[in-house]
Amino acid sequence: MKIKGLSLHDVGGIESLVLDNLNPQMNIICGENGVGKTNILDSIAYLFSNWSKNQIKKRYGTDFGQLTAHVITSDTNIGSALYEVQAALQEFDPSERDSYRADIDPRFAKQVIYLRVTRDLEYQRLKGIESDPDEKDYGTRLIEGLSSTDLKSWFIGRFYQSAAGNLEEQFKSNFETAKTLFSELNENYAFHTVTRKNEIIVRTPMGDEIPFEYLSSGFKSSILILMGIIKEIELRFQSKLLRSIEYDGIILIDEIELHLHPEWQGVICNTLKKIFPNAQFFISTHSPHVVQTALKGEVIALERTEGVVKRRALPESEYGYQGWTIEEILEDVMGMVDLRTQNYKAIKQQFDEALDKNDRQSAQLAYDQLDKMLHPDYPLRTVFQMQLNSLGE
Repeated sequence: MKIKGLSLHDVGGIESLVLDNLNPQMNIICGENGVGKTNILDSIAYLFSNWSKNQIKKRYGTDFGQLTAHVITSDTNIGSALYEVQAALQEFDPSERDSYRADIDPRFAKQVIYLRVTRDLEYQRLKGIESDPDEKDYGTRLIEGLSSTDLKSWFIGRFYQSAAGNLEEQFKSNFETAKTLFSELNENYAFHTVTRKNEIIVRTPMGDEIPFEYLSSGFKSSILILMGIIKEIELRFQSKLLRSIEYDGIILIDEIELHLHPEWQGVICNTLKKIFPNAQFFISTHSPHVVQTALKGEVIALERTEGVVKRRALPESEYGYQGWTIEEILEDVMGMVDLRTQNYKAIKQQFDEALDKNDRQSAQLAYDQLDKMLHPDYPLRTVFQMQLNSLGE
């Protein structure tokens, strides 16, 4: 299942937004805070979720909100066709009550996976391994996002079942993929074993063997994303003999850069596309490092102009943004006009005004401050010095 187009009218803070010709594999959504990035992910999740607690709401002061997605399916059980999926939002106030939406086909719900911003793997002492949940009811509360609480139990259970030779082919394939994730993220790390006390042990570059909860927060966050998706696919499609690499549904990830060092922000999207090559991703981000890895047609940049949210027209090349600098992405893709501090701009203005007035003393004072603020190899420092020297002694 893939989403070809999406429209939101009076949803959250968005009056009207239409997103056409969505990328069939990767859609990276960027923009300022409050522009509606998470609204888009929540809206997609809501369209296919059987249960909801009003996580997505109509725009304040309106009668109702309207969500519409145009979906292409190729599943033999659903049929190969173009569907229009719609939902109306009647409420604005938060709700503690679960509401059930009987009009949602549960087969659609299984095709959407959502990872919200709560991504942490706290230590769990496991005294036993839980059995798999029933496939029929699994994944229907997808708008609430994935939980990490049973991820450790799932992995250790598959470890013992694999050792005993009790795994069917698709489960064995998924577990083998899950074991390689540590090395996929960093080739100097590797899964080692599971102890008799039910601890997952990882080998580090220093040769240490540590519980995987002792990994950095960025490593754990990435593991939760990747392994959590594999587990979710497996438990939703237990009877379909579906390997995780074959999953061709939709994966939503909010603020993918959370806990990640910039170096990892620059590789996470490519890793996702490698592990799940047939999935369609919708990813929100504030990170230019994530955008820098995008190919042509993979970025959706939002902006708010006079209170109206719209999609920005972006300059693109055959290779996307892979040759762009971080500064170029911040300015031309993410819409940041001012990349330096207010203090810098004030002193630079003093320098420029002193040049205009041929005031050598004031220009020297401003230049001395700029010289201390700038990067040691800043290329315009020489230009500033030449401008200062033009005033004479």
